[in-house]
Amino acid sequence: MKTVHITIAIIAAAMLMTLSPANAKADESDKKTVVTFSQPVEIPGMVLPAGTYVFRRISNIDPHVVQISNADETQVYATRLTIPDYRMDPADTTLIAFEERPNGSPQGIKSWFYPGETTGEEFVYTSSSRTKDQIEAMKDEIEAIQAQMADMRNAQAHQAERIDAVGHRAQEGLAEANKEAMAATTASQIAAAADRIAADADRRAEAAQFNARRSVNQIHTVAEEIEGRIANLDKYKMADQTTVTFNFNSDELRKEDMSKLDNVARSVSGAHSGCLIELQGFTDKIGTEKYNLGLSDRRVESVLRYLV
Repeated sequence: MKTVHITIAIIAAAMLMTLSPANAKADESDKKTVVTFSQPVEIPGMVLPAGTYVFRRISNIDPHVVQISNADETQVYATRLTIPDYRMDPADTTLIAFEERPNGSPQGIKSWFYPGETTGEEFVYTSSSRTKDQIEAMKDEIEAIQAQMADMRNAQAHQAERIDAVGHRAQEGLAEANKEAMAATTASQIAAAADRIAADADRRAEAAQFNARRSVNQIHTVAEEIEGRIANLDKYKMADQTTVTFNFNSDELRKEDMSKLDNVARSVSGAHSGCLIELQGFTDKIGTEKYNLGLSDRRVESVLRYLV
């Protein structure tokens, strides 16, 4: 048997109370324990006033039935059904755990552990054994939980709206960034094309400038050669004279005249010194002076093209 004294001062939900043994005489068969409470406590179906009580397990009936009687065991106050409760480590003294109750209500005994054991007896409370205050307290707790859940749902909905708004702004920003990137790419491509065109224009300008300088040099060379020949014109003498005739009102060479021009070309190309060829064009008197001058020029050009 175990004799313990319990003083209830501040009791929290499911808090284990360590009990100090006094004059302990244990009977291992029924786990008899003497317990003293300084305040009223509740067991399923009734409230025990402050005082001393004997807790024992009725082993000859059922290992999960607990009987509570007065200190001298002359009166049985309650016989209650229990279920096993467990803890990790055995305690050196008796442990009693209490359930939380509203302020001003007796604390309810939840479990009773015999010293040295890890399996205790948990009292089973049914809905009919709940006091009105307990039921009201449970209702208040349920309402508070429901209010918290509603607040959480509202907060989640608000957060979802914010997330959607942020996502929408992010999509708009991404679209704008893609647009700017495409514009930048297009501008870069245009700039690269402009650079290529400018480089090509520079190359063409350089080539044109080179060709122009070469043409000018060639012209200068030809001009100098012609000027030299003209300066020495009095040193030249007529080597030959060839007459080419044309059909009436025509500037096309005839075949027999082409052979004459071939002879002129051979004689000029075989000469050891420079030669000057003078071309003169003529027409008959038929037609106007202007027309005849034009026809004469065209006949000279026909001979020149053939010789060249």
